[in-house]
Amino acid sequence: MKLLLLMTVAVGCLALAFVWREPWIGGVGLLVAFAAMFTDRDDIPLDDERRSYETTKSVRDMRRYKDR
Repeated sequence: MKLLLLMTVAVGCLALAFVWREPWIGGVGLLVAFAAMFTDRDDIPLDDERRSYETTKSVRDMRRYKDR
């Protein structure tokens, strides 16, 4: 959600730079876009984060040994 909000602000600043012909507003928009890209995180939980008994490595090992 934060990424969408920051990218909307960045696009708005870039559009205002063309409307008002002030290049510094576009620069602010680009800085906001870079901040949005580098502060975005991956919210997909991994098996290790679910506190399961099996780690992702153990699952891969079991599948590899099963195919032999």
